[in-house]
Formats: sequence, structure tokens, C-alpha cells
Amino acid sequence: METTLINRHRYPELDLILWDRAETFVEPDVAFRLYEERWRFVDQDRLEEEEKQLILKLKKTYGHGHMLVA
Repeated sequence: METTLINRHRYPELDLILWDRAETFVEPDVAFRLYEERWRFVDQDRLEEEEKQLILKLKKTYGHGHMLVA
């Protein structure tokens, strides 16, 4: 996966778990780490297909196929 910054506003659940951060664009590795750490706050039933695909790409690239959720 390229290291293109992720626009948090394209991904509603990511936007919600970034409640304590002000930046609009985040590094992919940071997004992956925050998905892992804050997974309990992600409403999986509300994930849109585009965000599901993002999570899968992040999981493959930064989690080597795994996501260790807290």
C-alpha cells in the first residue's frame, strides 16, 4: 500500500475514533494503529464498503494480515 495520507472525512468510523486529533489527513500506519487500539469504539455494522476495504489494506500492509484489537 502506498504511503498516501488518509483523509479521515472519507471514512466515518475512522473520523469518529480520531476524536482527540485535529488533523484532517493521517498516515496509514497511524490509522491502522488507532483502528487496533480503538476497535471497541468502531460500529462494525455502520462500516461502509470503502472503509472495510481500507481496513483490509491496512491490515495486510501494517498488520501482516492480522489486527490485534484491544
